[in-house]
Amino acid sequence: MYKSIRGVKDILPEEASSWQKIEDSARNIFFIYGYGQIRTPIIEEVNLFNRSLGSSSEIVQKQMFEIKRDKETLCLRPEATAAVVRAYIENSLDKKGGFAKFYYMGPMFRAERPQKGRLRQFHHIGAEAIGSLSSYLDVEVISLANRLLCDFGVAGFTIKLNSLGCVEDKKKLSQILKTKLKKRLTDLCADCQDRFNRNIFRVLDCKNQACRGIIEDLQLSSDYLCADCNQHFLQVKNGLIALGIDYKVESQLVRGLDYYTRTVFEITHPGLGSQDALGAGGRYDNLVKELGGPDLGAIGFAFGLERLMLAREKVAQRQVSKLVYIISLGEAATEQGLRLLEELRKNNIAADTDYTGKSLKAAMRAADDLAARFVLIIGEDELKKNVVTLKDMQSAEQKEINPENLIAELKC
Repeated sequence: MYKSIRGVKDILPEEASSWQKIEDSARNIFFIYGYGQIRTPIIEEVNLFNRSLGSSSEIVQKQMFEIKRDKETLCLRPEATAAVVRAYIENSLDKKGGFAKFYYMGPMFRAERPQKGRLRQFHHIGAEAIGSLSSYLDVEVISLANRLLCDFGVAGFTIKLNSLGCVEDKKKLSQILKTKLKKRLTDLCADCQDRFNRNIFRVLDCKNQACRGIIEDLQLSSDYLCADCNQHFLQVKNGLIALGIDYKVESQLVRGLDYYTRTVFEITHPGLGSQDALGAGGRYDNLVKELGGPDLGAIGFAFGLERLMLAREKVAQRQVSKLVYIISLGEAATEQGLRLLEELRKNNIAADTDYTGKSLKAAMRAADDLAARFVLIIGEDELKKNVVTLKDMQSAEQKEINPENLIAELKC
């Protein structure tokens, strides 16, 4: 018997319906905020991510699924931002108005150690806005992320906010971290000792308890920010306050990918354990230029769909669908049932039936398992009287009606 690869999972119909509700809700919110959908390939040139994420990043060093074929080295995309920027440049979208807002949904791939909320194939819902340096765009993007979570039914999350500043500010911050951490280098875990030389910002993301204690003792401030970046960050904070969006400034918050500048944010949830991030994002004002495009500001974020499912509040009562479940008893009744099934579907009424010859009792259980709103029973008595029995599964009321009146009855 074949089994799925470790770190990937099948999404079965019952769970898929919950995914679809989140995806449909996201599409609606993105439309309201003026974002258009973009679909990029799941396979890209490996150098796209080497350049954008940084050759020293853990994704590039350890986590990319590479595919070597002839003289090409390709990879399964580990994230979508670089791919969206590549598509923006390749399709000359800067020449078609410049400013553009995109959203995307789809699978990403990283060769990680599988654990709760972290898989080798995982799914992102994200947004990217390219072509503006405005701090008010930062406010919109964080507001969008907040609105999505509220619509998804996720509560109790925290928006953590920080600014890395411009490229020169990041250099200052890097030096500050090296100076402070050098004295404690031998106390850090082996991974962080390696990160100290490769990408010191990643030390701040470590989940090791000993490293966390050292990081908390650093007492970082925003003194490294230049005047322009400090003003930009102040405008972001004031904008969020004006919209009534709660946030927490987290001086230790960094994004370990090379392309992040200025505003960075992370949204966490206590119900996810040590891997508590629902999603994250930030500005990447130099990436478009670095990948061969014009010098344009940009910002984006992404949610992990699997983590959203873990954090989403469970509905106290089962949601009953509008499904009509037809139970036909006997050959003649089955023919009548199939005709009614087709008629219901032509009128955009969700309908289904039993094809396995269940008894009335077993078929009623099947209807209940599907959370059907109505059951339509056709048996010998109904055929003689030229009626169908319609049962409301919420009120338990049932009545006989003429099949010709069925559509009107269900739509009222």
